[in-house]
Amino acid sequence: MKFQRRVGLLLFFFIFRCAIQAQDAKTEYLVEPPAVHKKKPVQKNSIAAKPTPTPKPSPTAKLAKHDKPAATTATVAPKIAKPSPTPKPEPQLPKIQRADTNDIARLIAGMKPLGSGPVAELAKTSEWTNHATYMDGRWQRFETGRLLAIKAWRKKEFQPDVKTVFYPFSGPDFIYLATYFPDATTYILCGLEPVGDLPTVDKIQPLDATFGWLQSSFKTLLVAGYFVTKDMGVDLKMSPLQGTLPLLCVMLVRSGDHIVSIARDANHAEIKFTTPGSSGTRTLHYFCTDLSNSGLAGKGGAFLEFVKRSHPGAAYFKAASYLTHEPEFSTVRNAVLANCPLIVQDDSGIPLRCFDTARWRLQLYGVYAPPLDIFKKYDQPDLAALYAKGGAKPLNFRTGYHWDHNTANLMVATVDAHAASSPVPTKSAAPARSSR
Repeated sequence: MKFQRRVGLLLFFFIFRCAIQAQDAKTEYLVEPPAVHKKKPVQKNSIAAKPTPTPKPSPTAKLAKHDKPAATTATVAPKIAKPSPTPKPEPQLPKIQRADTNDIARLIAGMKPLGSGPVAELAKTSEWTNHATYMDGRWQRFETGRLLAIKAWRKKEFQPDVKTVFYPFSGPDFIYLATYFPDATTYILCGLEPVGDLPTVDKIQPLDATFGWLQSSFKTLLVAGYFVTKDMGVDLKMSPLQGTLPLLCVMLVRSGDHIVSIARDANHAEIKFTTPGSSGTRTLHYFCTDLSNSGLAGKGGAFLEFVKRSHPGAAYFKAASYLTHEPEFSTVRNAVLANCPLIVQDDSGIPLRCFDTARWRLQLYGVYAPPLDIFKKYDQPDLAALYAKGGAKPLNFRTGYHWDHNTANLMVATVDAHAASSPVPTKSAAPARSSR
């Protein structure tokens, strides 16, 4: 009996103890779940190896889609912007490295070389003496009969603050552009005539042939005031001095400028020069390029972009064969209207109908006379009517295709800064020409 009570009492205490432990375990789990530890297998023959600590995840480690970093501890690595690609510089033109550049230019211009050596020796020949006499006389009459009158008009009527000027269809006609815009620092000329090269001493000879070609090339410019494109195309290919570069250098030294350097390739010449009385170096660009729509859609497109990047302050047209009247030259016409706030031209330039009177302020000079017979289809009755209204100022010099100043005309078109800007026409076809 005593034994049974002892067994019962022990069984009671055992059940009670198990119940207490179960309750404690339940309470402990509610506070914090028990950690689950997996026993790592012990390597055989290892000596008290310390467990390798678990590496902490990198702050920049990629999170799973459902994970969110804690606002107080997470660090977001800043994004490093990729550097923008450096624009490729425009290719440099190969320079003509010659110490006698100015003396060569002076020799073929009929001016005495400043240095000594082989070039100066050629200036002692009878061929050069005759050539110098001819060029001195022609140039003197050209300056007094044409350039001086333009300079006088410019001082009275026209003093633009222009640094870059664009002359479409110019050929090598630098002298007129420099006369109208003597304070510009960059001149951009272009034409179908090839660039060519400045000759060396051996290529100048025989002197008679070289000087004869030069005199012939300058004849229409010095007498009529412009180069004839068709004649230039033949002369520049057949002559001892091929290309426009010799002609440009002649005009520079005849104007009193000093050539600093010449760089060129097949389609582009860049001449750096200085002018007495002016500070800094100026630049003359000549491009051999086709300004038709099809030409500018091809290789000529790079040229037009060059002109736009140069930010021309003015454009000049003279004896331009009325090409911008044609639909095939609408691209260059619209580019000039859009990018040049000042345009100086005779009637062979951009037709009057293309100027929006709400955007442009026009000043006429001289009188309007119908074009020459070969250009009679480009007659502009609207321009004639505008002249007939009055307001045109006198013009006492010849320009363009009109040899007589009594029939010459000139227009100075300026963008009105106070007028609302209007869109420039972009259609490839020009408006229909009116006819009498």
